Amino acid sequence: MASWLGSLWGGSGASSLPYNISTDPLSPSTNKGSHGWAIHTATHKTNGEEATAFQASKAELAKTPLQQQRSQSFASSGGGNLTQLVPALHHFHRIKRLIHPRILRAHATLDTDYPDDSKPSPGLDALDKVASTGNLIIVTEKAIPLDDWLDNLNPHTPQANAAAVSWGIYNIVEGLSFLHTQAKLAHGMISPDAVFVTPGGDFKLGGFDLVTPLGIADGGGGPTPHFRKYEASVCPADYRSPERTSGRYDTLQQSAPLHSIDCYSLAVLIEYIYTHPSAGTNGQVPVPLKKALLRMKNDSPKLRPRLPPLLKCPVFDNPYVKAQKFLDEVVSKPVEEKIIFLQSLPDILNRGVLTENVAIYKILPMLVMGLRASAGNEAAMSQDINRREVLAIVPLLFQIAESYLAKTPELFLKHVTPLVPLLFAVNDRGVRGSILQKISILETQLDKSALNSSVFEPMCSGFTDSSGPLRELTLKSTIVLVPKLNHANLEKLVRYLVRLQADPEASIRTNTVIFIGKVAPHLTETSRQKLILPAFTRSMKDPFTPCRLAALRAVIACKEYFSQKEVAEKVLPCVIPHTLDGANEVRAEAFNVVDTFLVNLREESKRMAKDEAERMSAATCGIGAEGGTGGATSAAPSSGSYLTGISSWMGSSTEPTASTSSASGAQRTTSSTSNGSLTKLPAPQPGPAAPKFSSLTLSDAQVGGSSKYNTADDSGGWSDDDDIVSPQNNSTGGGWDDDDDAFGMSPVNKTKGDGDFFASFDSNKASKVGGGKAGSLKPGMKLKGKAKPTVTKLPASDLLDGWDDF
Repeated sequence: MASWLGSLWGGSGASSLPYNISTDPLSPSTNKGSHGWAIHTATHKTNGEEATAFQASKAELAKTPLQQQRSQSFASSGGGNLTQLVPALHHFHRIKRLIHPRILRAHATLDTDYPDDSKPSPGLDALDKVASTGNLIIVTEKAIPLDDWLDNLNPHTPQANAAAVSWGIYNIVEGLSFLHTQAKLAHGMISPDAVFVTPGGDFKLGGFDLVTPLGIADGGGGPTPHFRKYEASVCPADYRSPERTSGRYDTLQQSAPLHSIDCYSLAVLIEYIYTHPSAGTNGQVPVPLKKALLRMKNDSPKLRPRLPPLLKCPVFDNPYVKAQKFLDEVVSKPVEEKIIFLQSLPDILNRGVLTENVAIYKILPMLVMGLRASAGNEAAMSQDINRREVLAIVPLLFQIAESYLAKTPELFLKHVTPLVPLLFAVNDRGVRGSILQKISILETQLDKSALNSSVFEPMCSGFTDSSGPLRELTLKSTIVLVPKLNHANLEKLVRYLVRLQADPEASIRTNTVIFIGKVAPHLTETSRQKLILPAFTRSMKDPFTPCRLAALRAVIACKEYFSQKEVAEKVLPCVIPHTLDGANEVRAEAFNVVDTFLVNLREESKRMAKDEAERMSAATCGIGAEGGTGGATSAAPSSGSYLTGISSWMGSSTEPTASTSSASGAQRTTSSTSNGSLTKLPAPQPGPAAPKFSSLTLSDAQVGGSSKYNTADDSGGWSDDDDIVSPQNNSTGGGWDDDDDAFGMSPVNKTKGDGDFFASFDSNKASKVGGGKAGSLKPGMKLKGKAKPTVTKLPASDLLDGWDDF
């Protein structure tokens, strides 16, 4: 694009213009009412500010004839050879010199034939001597033609449109009043072609092709020769007053007031605007204006009224116009009035009195300017009046950002993002609180890097603030930032959370444990292990009931981060005491936690039993296969085998099915009859490998591995003497001798279910069962209960039958 601009602007002159201008025009120079000017978008090279660029080729202007003459008097003067060049040059020179809020402001101008002062351009008195080979460029504030603005109005908001139109007419009247009373000039071309509208809804005067003083001694009297020569061809016929259409310029010179020609044209323009379908008045001029327009269109220039009194018309007395007027005058207003107005603006915006464009393009820049002037100055913030002004600005700033800028990220980036570090640097709790309440907006609009550096870092000071409400608000606000925090800031946050658990404010302690439950998924495994369980345990002991309740609920929310071993050893021991908590809701939640975890523990226990059974079955089948070759040995049982076997036995409500193992070379299984005698079971026959065990019994556990009956040849099986029951006791005690206590199976243990049984084990000492050494026998421990039945010792010959293989 740089090469294109260079050729357009005439080479070296382009560098003097601090704007980048788009290649494609928004409106070409051939459009009706363009007067040879093409409209382009432009942006400032330094700050990216948007602007509008009007461009015209002098060569094209010089060969484009003006419209057909509209008065016979001027047609006879031979004006048919006039072109667009001289009126365009007249406008080019005038717009640079006229500065007023209601006049289209020119930021920069360039005539590529005269790029610098080394070759001065001819003035207004010698426009016909200007070179016609280059281009004219005028960069103004961002604006669009009036007709385009009217066409873009929303037809479904007639009331808002009518208010916006009334404000626009108010602007035109103010602009013309400035020309007439201060500049002593008549515009001469008031029409839709000369009116432009900014994004903020302000109407601006342009089109200074015919600007002229009236009643001066110019040799011919009345308006300037330029006006007399070109006005009939440049100004649309409907907007020319009767004396102009008839060529009676002497009337304008001798007796017409300065405002007379513009007053007539303005009346026609007002009628044109209100009759537009989107003006919101059903194509009718408001009644209060009708009488005024009749006076403004009087045939006699002397009887046309001055324009400033028109501003008192009731049509301009509406909230929209009042709000816009205050926005324009806010800089000069007393600070107290300014604060009151700023505090009322949120309600005005919520009620739809001011439009979105007004909020973005007029209110927002005003707020940014005010913040930079006050919030960035520590001395200014020390004054209460400036502090109150900032406190009024911040909520309004974030309301506009949330309501309008969320859908235009580039505007948020331009206006709000640079203010974030400035706002957090303000050492005021009120300002900080206003920011924290809207922290979610920053989270959605700022990138991860900006959030970590510009938002989280400065807001951490709130965790240690002496104000409890600010600490709590800081904690609540941080939760939305957690997903975007980097690892270092997450670790920093964890340290603050640990500190807040000891906060003197009970509500902060409660919110902290809730926060920990929500932040857990974003922490690393190491951080979770260090933080969540100790934090929950600490909160369960809090004297504040909601804090304990929140801790129990957080435990359930984070259950996926606890292993089953941690649940059994650490979590449940902390939770169970709360089943007798003084608060009913805490007790209910504690039971809910216990029930939830017990279901998972039972599933885990079943899984462990199944896995152990499969391992035992696989090991047994392998030994049976080796036994066919005569070389079977039995591996020593592990403590896990004992636990699994006992668990299976205790969980069964019926007598286990007797099983035999090919790994036990000398085992004989017996059963007890109802009278206490023993019955010999059929001897097993040699055959295939032993089947898989459906459950483990005490005999399968191979208890007594350290007793005298275990020898090198008998690896863990029962010996013949093991089956002998003392004949002195003829009770029916179930066949258990005193050595049963080696398993920790006291009568109390036998009456409890699985869950209570396993609670007697300390999982941190997996090698111990029932508090003793695995597989060892404790002498002197007797089973209290019924007497043992009388049994008869089998002859040795019977013990050897069926086991010749071994």
